[in-house]
Amino acid sequence: MDLNNLVSQLDSEFNVTKIKDDWSWMFDNRFKELSLKSFRKPNHHTGLVVKNSDQVLKIYTAFAPRTYVLKKIQKKGLKHVLLVVKHPFDWDGRKTASGFIHISDKDYEIMSDMRISLYSLHTPMDKNRNDKVVSTAYSFAKVIGLKVKDEFAEDDPNPGLKLGLIGTVSDKDFDSMVKRLSSILGYKVKTMKVNDKIGKIALTTGGGFIPEIVKEAKEKGCSTYITGIITPNASLYSRKNYPGELEKIEKLGLNVIGCSHYLTEKWAMEYSILFFKQFCDAEFIEDEFALKRLE
Repeated sequence: MDLNNLVSQLDSEFNVTKIKDDWSWMFDNRFKELSLKSFRKPNHHTGLVVKNSDQVLKIYTAFAPRTYVLKKIQKKGLKHVLLVVKHPFDWDGRKTASGFIHISDKDYEIMSDMRISLYSLHTPMDKNRNDKVVSTAYSFAKVIGLKVKDEFAEDDPNPGLKLGLIGTVSDKDFDSMVKRLSSILGYKVKTMKVNDKIGKIALTTGGGFIPEIVKEAKEKGCSTYITGIITPNASLYSRKNYPGELEKIEKLGLNVIGCSHYLTEKWAMEYSILFFKQFCDAEFIEDEFALKRLE
């Protein structure tokens, strides 16, 4: 398939030209040299990131352009592919890690040698959708059995774009739900327990540990808040902001559960494969490396 034609259709589907998303703080000199100028348009950092071919023989989807994912494509041996990712940069959110990671020279080399073009859908995949394109929140709701009743958490830079869901589960108490979630995900979820009450649940994925959003959840009558990351990492941003955010959220008095960045958002890239298959062969790549480094 012609890459430009595919990109045009994806840009239209995901409203790329109008979505505001800022990744400029991650633009090192190498990225500025090898990424597309169109991707670096101020405050509109979504869509085609790197172009290494004029055609697409297959679409791969993944959480991020991690070395593991690129080498997985390399081993498959098929060139001229489009890698569609949730994030344009890799992520390591462990306490000693720096959060988002710059693309390495070796990774650029793999993309060039294998003619891998890179397309990022950070904010567009967070927009609540539950059709062929399954958003991060709706896909994770399916995984954990959340019966959705409402949507909330409008994205400030993008009026009308809601990120979160509110709903209920069948668990009887908080500890039972935590045990079930840990079993489903194969990961011991992190918790900030206030009481045994589950009540209405607010769900945002990834980096939803934000006081303003948790406050909105409480104002909407929620007793429990589920998100991705609830622990700090070693990045300057986290060291500067996490203590204050934690204090504000603790004062709100909700039960909080952290299910990791990867495990809350990778499902959207997997469940939306049916959408991408309408263009050409498509396959989700599970990042086994990321599963070993959950924050």
